[in-house]
Amino acid sequence: MSKKKVLAIDGGGMKGIVSAVLLRSLEDRLQYHSNNYKARIADYFDLIAGTSTGSILTALYLFPNERGESKFSAKEVLESYYEYGEYIFKRQKFYPFWGPKYTNKYLEEMLLKYFGDATLGSLRKPCLMTSYDTTTRSAVFFNSVTGRKDENRNYLLRDAILASTAAPTYFPPSCFHAKDNCYNCLIDGGVFANNPTLCALIEAMKLPGCDGIGDTICLSVGNVKNTKSYTYQKVRRFGLLQWAVPIFDILMDASEQTVDYQLKKIYKSVNHQQYYYRMVLNTEEEIPKMDDCSKEAVHKLTLYGEKLANREKYRIDELAKRLVMEKDNDNFVF
Repeated sequence: MSKKKVLAIDGGGMKGIVSAVLLRSLEDRLQYHSNNYKARIADYFDLIAGTSTGSILTALYLFPNERGESKFSAKEVLESYYEYGEYIFKRQKFYPFWGPKYTNKYLEEMLLKYFGDATLGSLRKPCLMTSYDTTTRSAVFFNSVTGRKDENRNYLLRDAILASTAAPTYFPPSCFHAKDNCYNCLIDGGVFANNPTLCALIEAMKLPGCDGIGDTICLSVGNVKNTKSYTYQKVRRFGLLQWAVPIFDILMDASEQTVDYQLKKIYKSVNHQQYYYRMVLNTEEEIPKMDDCSKEAVHKLTLYGEKLANREKYRIDELAKRLVMEKDNDNFVF
């Protein structure tokens, strides 16, 4: 039996451009090795997971057309950032210091245009999107498998994405009326799983024919990280204001690196380290903020994505060959 193929995509706002460029390169190689120019990312994965901006990518890759095929190519997914980034991160005319930086009205309009009233259960393959419920103080996982089984949890796709992308201080929390009459106050899943790969693999193990980590192939896609060091001399007198910006990045990076470390060890423990791929770009350069949608920032993030794709080109090609071979042996139907 073929392995279950898992794709997990980090959060990061506009830095999702880096992830989208990398996945465009993967789709190009999948088309080459399958000799099928219509091949799409979703054709070669059994589950796709995403946090925050990764949840948008997840939905776009898995959203079907009227024939049940992927509606959007990886190139079109990337272009959605160019088209809507500035629209989503549109500053309020009077930005209140005590409220969120942006309204989610424009994001909601974009999601409505792309997905309409489609539900989680309508996606081509199993998916996982992360969020956090501040009412119950618990992690929330939106997934299409549950959506197909339980109508009460077959949420609108746009509602799940709004919840997964509701980054504190940037967007208001998402509060929607679920079909089981439960009101939720949901924020960005990045507060606990900006790298959702471990969550994705646990979900994948629920799929038929997957008995453990050894039955999986995993691609974990990050974006770009600043590796600038904070020396003792630099931070020893830091107070609340000085720590405000770096502590957020440090916490996110530490969380993502911990998941990567754990998965490397887990795959190695079953002698399957060759089936785990983590791709992320580290740089000491100043990188654009997650809400920077200026032309300069978009261009820079695109270049970062191309740099990452070029650095990983041999692994991308190896993975594409492996995914095409696995698909030929696959009989899993969602």
